[in-house]
Amino acid sequence: MAVNENGNLLDDAGNVAVDFVWGNFPLQPNDVREENGGSLLDAALDNHVIAYEGWNGYPLFSRPGLAGLEGAGYIVVPSVIGQTSANARDILEDAGLVVTDGSAASNTAKSITRVNVTATTAADVYTTTASTAYPVGTKVTIGSGTGIPAAVVGTWTVTAATSTYITIAGTGFTVADTGAITPAASLTGVTGTVKTQSVAAGADSIAVGAAITVVAYA
Repeated sequence: MAVNENGNLLDDAGNVAVDFVWGNFPLQPNDVREENGGSLLDAALDNHVIAYEGWNGYPLFSRPGLAGLEGAGYIVVPSVIGQTSANARDILEDAGLVVTDGSAASNTAKSITRVNVTATTAADVYTTTASTAYPVGTKVTIGSGTGIPAAVVGTWTVTAATSTYITIAGTGFTVADTGAITPAASLTGVTGTVKTQSVAAGADSIAVGAAITVVAYA
């Protein structure tokens, strides 16, 4: 079977394959998602409430049909930071959230003032507004410039951020500290990838059907 960007199996109609059954019948055959012209499950319908409250988290909860169990009807929010907007929407909707795209985030290039390659797989890239501009998990692009090591030119994932620099993860870096370099406006977020999400990843008290807003770089 084919899979979507989130790795979920798809049925012949291109929709996420149903893996929940009540007795011998699917809860919602063909599970048509919003992006395919359908909608999320209607939690107002009794059998859907049973699914959310009684079976959510199975097999952790061994007594289906009993509402009020800790965690029942709630989901753990996944992180979509760094994902493309399309992938982020698929991941969040598959988790049971209602997704809204917020206004695009400013993506003005930042000046790189120093690059400290601390390992063959990590480098600290100094700017004047690192932590607020590029949260951990975001994708950034580094362009060439005077004094910028060629090995760090490209697209990377931010693994740490402070008030003055971000750390990028890569491979094949040569350990070295450039010291002060000629400032070059060559650090940007990757256009169309998610910078922030309105509900933090890992939150486990968010109800199925809750709203979440994602903001991508312009």
